[in-house]
Amino acid sequence: MNNFSSSDEHRGFDWGAFIGGVLLIIAGFIVMAYPDRSFRTFVYLFGIISILQGILWIYAYAKFRDVFSMSWVTILSAIIDIIIGILFLCSNLIGGLTLAILFAIWFLADSIIGIIFSVHLRAFSTGYFIFSLILSIISLIIAIVLLFNPMLAALTMVYLVAFWLLVFGFNELMVSWMHR
Repeated sequence: MNNFSSSDEHRGFDWGAFIGGVLLIIAGFIVMAYPDRSFRTFVYLFGIISILQGILWIYAYAKFRDVFSMSWVTILSAIIDIIIGILFLCSNLIGGLTLAILFAIWFLADSIIGIIFSVHLRAFSTGYFIFSLILSIISLIIAIVLLFNPMLAALTMVYLVAFWLLVFGFNELMVSWMHR
């Protein structure tokens, strides 16, 4: 009788995870080395994604216009997405400023939610409540600074993406060796 357990399985070296990890690490270092170019690339990617989303909305309209009574909303959304995408592709300044402000607003929203959620922790522990509240207030202050300084928000976003690429890259390298 074969008894298979994950600890007894040896599948060999995982070349896919290894190559993926190396590429993610290289990408992380490239993003850190060229933050301005990386940010411009983000703007272009969001522009392209927005245009593709607009095209998908047009497809959805064509497919569901007889079923969905408010199908005009999909056409309106398609037009807005395509205009935003073109704007991002044609004007790095507008696209970059928009991304930086959206990043700061996202950070602000998460900070406010963190403050609201920390009140819930009071029922469990005063220490957790105070700690969570302090961290959320610090986060709120950072969010406000980012909101009023879009350049800092843009750089912060670039370095967070670089950090994410490095973390996942090193994780993939570890996974590639674990499968031996």
